[in-house]
Amino acid sequence: MSANQFIAVICGLKSEAAVVRACAPAEKIRIAVSGASAERAEELARGLCCESAAAILSVGVSGGLAPDLVSGDIILGSAIRTRSGSEYAASANLIASLEAAGTEVPTPRAIIFGSDEIVASAREKAMLFERYGASAVDMESHGAARAARAAGVPFAAIRAIADPASRALPPAALNAVAPDGSTRTLSVLWKCAKAPAQLPALLQLGSDSETALKSLRNSLGGLFRRLLFSLDL
Repeated sequence: MSANQFIAVICGLKSEAAVVRACAPAEKIRIAVSGASAERAEELARGLCCESAAAILSVGVSGGLAPDLVSGDIILGSAIRTRSGSEYAASANLIASLEAAGTEVPTPRAIIFGSDEIVASAREKAMLFERYGASAVDMESHGAARAARAAGVPFAAIRAIADPASRALPPAALNAVAPDGSTRTLSVLWKCAKAPAQLPALLQLGSDSETALKSLRNSLGGLFRRLLFSLDL
């Protein structure tokens, strides 16, 4: 590998990027934040591929679709499926390297559903699980995967489950992610103030998200070390 190459990590949220930054060697990992936009993720990943990225990773939290997954579970995205029928397979070599990382908790392979809209209800989660065989859902992995495929660069996804399949997202949390990947905190609080019955569900979502981010913090160091070794970076 060239000395100038690096692993490119696409995150949807600034909070996810902060976790990656804390776990990864800065000289070998470059991070971009897409917000909740596959189009933006694709644009960022395409640019990083042009700058000699050795691999593209989608890293962050996801909604659970498989009933057996709980908040904090880590999965490796073996493929990304979309509503249009497109499927983007992850690099077999990258997935094998991640599986060999020797983390304390096994990281199973799973299909991820790439959605262009927020998946909020438990009913819709169940439908996606049944129809697409996907275990988790996010809004940026399919964009990053599209760019990686077009550039011929290896791709993989590392996702931590936040809200499980049985749990719906409260209305106050919808559209809470700004284009820059930050959280529209004031907007969320204002919506909650107008409908305070949402507060317990909102607090639960916050707890789920913190659990997912903690799992990423505990896992990413070992996963990145293994990837850097396997890619000779």
